[in-house]
Amino acid sequence: MSNTLLACPPYIPPPRSSTATIISFDSGIKRTVPRTKDFQVKHGRRHHSFDPEKAPYPLSYDRQVLELECMDHSFVMHVKKSVSVVNFEDGYPRRSLDLGCGAGTWILEAAKEWPECQFVGFDLVDVQLPLALLPSEVSSRVMWVHGNFLTTKLPFDDDEFDHVHMHSIGRGVPENKWGVLFEEINRVLRPGGVIEVLEHDIIFPTLPRWFTAPLRVRNKRADSVHYPNGLKRRAATPPPSSPQEQPPPHDHALLESLYYAVFENRFINLRPTAILPIYFTSNFRRITSAPIVHFRMPPLPPLQPLPQPLPANALILSDPDRSIDSDTKTETKPQAIPGVDGPLTPRPYSVSFSSTDSSATMNSTSTEKSSLFSIGHATSDTTLTFPSSVAGECDVSQLSPSPSVTSYTTTSETSHVVKTPLYIIDSSAAESTQTGPAPSQSLIPLEELDKLNETSLSMQLYWSYQSVLACQESMWEELVDRMRNHEEDLRALGWESDQELGELHSRTKFEVLIERYKSDMQARISLWCSLSNFGWEVPPREPLTKAELVEEERLYKAIIEARRQASDEDLQTPCRSVRIFVGHKGS
Repeated sequence: MSNTLLACPPYIPPPRSSTATIISFDSGIKRTVPRTKDFQVKHGRRHHSFDPEKAPYPLSYDRQVLELECMDHSFVMHVKKSVSVVNFEDGYPRRSLDLGCGAGTWILEAAKEWPECQFVGFDLVDVQLPLALLPSEVSSRVMWVHGNFLTTKLPFDDDEFDHVHMHSIGRGVPENKWGVLFEEINRVLRPGGVIEVLEHDIIFPTLPRWFTAPLRVRNKRADSVHYPNGLKRRAATPPPSSPQEQPPPHDHALLESLYYAVFENRFINLRPTAILPIYFTSNFRRITSAPIVHFRMPPLPPLQPLPQPLPANALILSDPDRSIDSDTKTETKPQAIPGVDGPLTPRPYSVSFSSTDSSATMNSTSTEKSSLFSIGHATSDTTLTFPSSVAGECDVSQLSPSPSVTSYTTTSETSHVVKTPLYIIDSSAAESTQTGPAPSQSLIPLEELDKLNETSLSMQLYWSYQSVLACQESMWEELVDRMRNHEEDLRALGWESDQELGELHSRTKFEVLIERYKSDMQARISLWCSLSNFGWEVPPREPLTKAELVEEERLYKAIIEARRQASDEDLQTPCRSVRIFVGHKGS
């Protein structure tokens, strides 16, 4: 992934008053108009205040959600090298409309590339960058307009725009509204004008149980009780479940069900990339549709080497140069240890795979079985060593990847890597809607996608799972409705309501599920691996106690054993699906 993707500054919406400033292109005069309150806060998250039936967009407008637009735009710019996929034969547009402009990221970038074009950004709420903060040569050509294109006509004249841009508005458009929306776009486009649409499917990224099970190892407790008299009593064995009760397919099945229900109950199709051609071809001509690009899940990161246990007579202190005698309470120098030159130093930083706060660790090679586990990750000069308690119980030789696909070493030697495609192309969909002379593949420069490394897949997964978290308040409302009216559906997904404790207790349980999903996804993305590739050094950490080291080794073995169950199907499951359409208005 290019460093330019990380350089995109986060956008923090400034506080809004009850007024808005609108620029008139004709007069160049600023006028202030009264505005009603657009937002309401739900459990600390900012949402629009419109009726969900009139404005069904379920995502919040918090900082981390608006930042997704900036990050996604940086990725598109990195691949396309332009703000548009259209080949403008008669020069760049003179007037462009960005429908569902969000924070206005695309317009601000397009204003630099098209210096003679005037732009209108249309969105439901006022979250755009204030024009007063922009250079005058940009702000004089930009206008923000707010309204609901689902309930009213677009406030523009017929044949007003040369170009219309739409990016990721499908999460707020019911299926029965697409036809009316495209009719309105056709009306405001001039004859010969062009529309380009980039849309993605609504996907809930999931994790197989073989991945999430080791993350729960720390939460397990002993299955027996020890009494002071030395007796030991085994814990009661839970009764076996009935054959009719099937466990949920994965740990986050309840959240997945709630997430999809949020859109289905708003009549929003989960696969707009499949249904848009139907409405698109009814309103435009010379249509070019790219194939659907399915970005697969990122490769599993290499496991981090565990620290070697300290010698038995070593003193574990935060300051390795000083120690305190436990009897005299006086400071003494640490005793010399045979075979160790110089004073002891803290062991290397060992980041737990289940920790969500870890951001960096030691670089290491991977010793997993599948070739997808460590593709694209840098190797290390550090030898990957296994503690004796782990190596003695795990056959490390069986964890090497197939030499026919890729080969690795556990020393400082350079590994040979055969790159696996980052995406899957569904060309059949493009063939059924291709009506223009230009090849559909040209809309998406696949040669640029091929240049990306696996870090870009982590970004795609981050975008998808953060989109899920942005809907958590709508998911909570769906959960409350099910607790009241469809409690049996919740029990099938592992949810047990407690009527005595009430809704507050249920909210706490729901937030625990959300945090667990977030934690699991952070472990799957493994930011530490990307940071290591960018040269981040490992910060020091206090030494582990013997009990902590044993726990780390137990977790390490659980992860190794679990990864043996990984399949290519699990690792190639799409975490995001994207498609581009281009059409023209008939003359």
